[in-house]
Amino acid sequence: MDQFSAMRAFVKVVETGGFSEAARQLGVAVSSVTRQVNRLEAMLNVRVLNRSTRSITLTSEGRKYYDKAVRILQDVEEANLSIMEGKDVPRGLLKVGMPVAFGQRHIAPIVCAYLKQYPSVRLEL
Repeated sequence: MDQFSAMRAFVKVVETGGFSEAARQLGVAVSSVTRQVNRLEAMLNVRVLNRSTRSITLTSEGRKYYDKAVRILQDVEEANLSIMEGKDVPRGLLKVGMPVAFGQRHIAPIVCAYLKQYPSVRLEL
């Protein structure tokens, strides 16, 4: 079992209030989400959700697990973003042609801030 996927499925079920909506948001079949949550409960050897035909509620153990799982998933997302952050940074030579009056009036005021934000960009006007 992919514990990370099961954790994500469990959190999504809690946040959406149901297996169907969780599956829709995750882009998987309802049976897949149900299976992941069932396997998670089997692995933990504890019930994390109380299920009825009309509602899903957390058990006390489920609440503890949910709180920790949310933090873990947020940490993983932050780690991924911090690594990918530098991948989409503009860099290289930017050649811009325009009339002088337009450049002085509209472009000059923003160029310095842009170049400070993206120091890997060289500007040629």
